[in-house]
Amino acid sequence: MHCHDDLGMALPNALAGAEAGAKQLHTTVNGIGERSGNVPLEEMLVALKLHYGIDRYNLTKLKNLSGLVQSYSGVSMAKNKAVVGDNAFAHESGIHVAAVLEEPRTYEPYSPEIVGAERRIIMGKHTGAKALRYITERMGYHLSDQEVALLSEKVKACSECKRPINCEELRKIILGMDNVEIVYQGP
Repeated sequence: MHCHDDLGMALPNALAGAEAGAKQLHTTVNGIGERSGNVPLEEMLVALKLHYGIDRYNLTKLKNLSGLVQSYSGVSMAKNKAVVGDNAFAHESGIHVAAVLEEPRTYEPYSPEIVGAERRIIMGKHTGAKALRYITERMGYHLSDQEVALLSEKVKACSECKRPINCEELRKIILGMDNVEIVYQGP
């Protein structure tokens, strides 16, 4: 089965071909190929594992392989690309983060570690208290509910006009907060 992705259906068509008896499925890393590309290897392997129980491939190197092919080929990949895109396991919205921290499968059909990726919690204008508590505790800060609420307001104000905030910027905000007793027990 050799499919092109002109209509965004290369993967489902290849899987349908396999169900109909095709014994060979052509793929390329990151779906790189003529016109709109071909079946992405990384998406095919994850689909085979999740939907068909085929578990004979080591998927833990897919994220690194994808990045390597991207750098050598010069073909950029969308941040929201399935399986290996930078945002595949990134969460900012308060309700999403709260759900993922409680039960990852709520918004992640498989663990990021399966493909050699990591979950990222992004701090920005949609970040909620649960996400900030999670991030600050990982940074070594133990804030009260009031301090988290104040920090949440400051993060939202800072991120309204620019990109999401990184941990170093968050640390500066925490250290600059007035009338707050911050307990730092970090690395």
